[in-house]
Amino acid sequence: MRISLLLFLMICSSTVRADDTLRIAFWNVENLFDSHRNLATPNEDLFVPSTLNTKLRKDGEIIRELNADIVGLMEVENHHILKRLVKERLADMGYQYTALIDGEDERGIDCALISRHPFTCTTIEVPGFYRSLLLARFVINGEPLYVIVNHWKSRFNDGSEQRMSCANSVLKAVNELIPAMEHGRLVPIVIGGDLNDNDWNESVVHLEQQGLVNTLKSLPEEQRWTLPYDNRDAGKVEFDSFDHVFINSTLKDGSAIRWASSQVIRPARMVTSRAING
Repeated sequence: MRISLLLFLMICSSTVRADDTLRIAFWNVENLFDSHRNLATPNEDLFVPSTLNTKLRKDGEIIRELNADIVGLMEVENHHILKRLVKERLADMGYQYTALIDGEDERGIDCALISRHPFTCTTIEVPGFYRSLLLARFVINGEPLYVIVNHWKSRFNDGSEQRMSCANSVLKAVNELIPAMEHGRLVPIVIGGDLNDNDWNESVVHLEQQGLVNTLKSLPEEQRWTLPYDNRDAGKVEFDSFDHVFINSTLKDGSAIRWASSQVIRPARMVTSRAING
């Protein structure tokens, strides 16, 4: 079973006190389905009410521990279960604003966002791929900030062409959909989520070659992994770095909002649990 891990981005704002930060997290919660049976959705029969309540509790605990201001989520089935997660497990956390992009994934897994800050939201369509990306625009202390939530094609049946299509769709959004400047300032952009490729794979390298900054490369290589894989043929556990947080140069070089640091967060119960869990 895949164990999802968390990415944590802190962004400092020069318009407020020096110790103030904006925290952005990205997390693949893995198959957050509601308990309403949908025969078209594989594995949904696993989520009877008792099992779903357990998953909501565990996912809620992790999100509470993160305490991020903006959380990009992957593999959420619909608005109903997203709002239930917030209402039942995060009611006191300030996540007043939510969004989910309904895609054409037959598994019913979509990109979603919960936030303490209001935002507007649009869809980034990906040619040749059934799962759309989520683009959100925030205004933080009077400054615009764009966040793209990603969940690229899995490695089942390779999928490298679709992942490259996702990368190109991100770049098209950065270069064409998002304005370069607003109110005379360069616009900061955060791109994060489950890309299903390591940082040496073509799709991820392509983003860097086009000027985006992979913030996890600020960490030692042994600290970047986000997915342990039990390679039984090789008789060892291997570690992949499929989850990433990219920023544009505006955030790296300094602006009213600027990047401070990135982390991979691994609560022990996420790494050791073998129950149905995020």
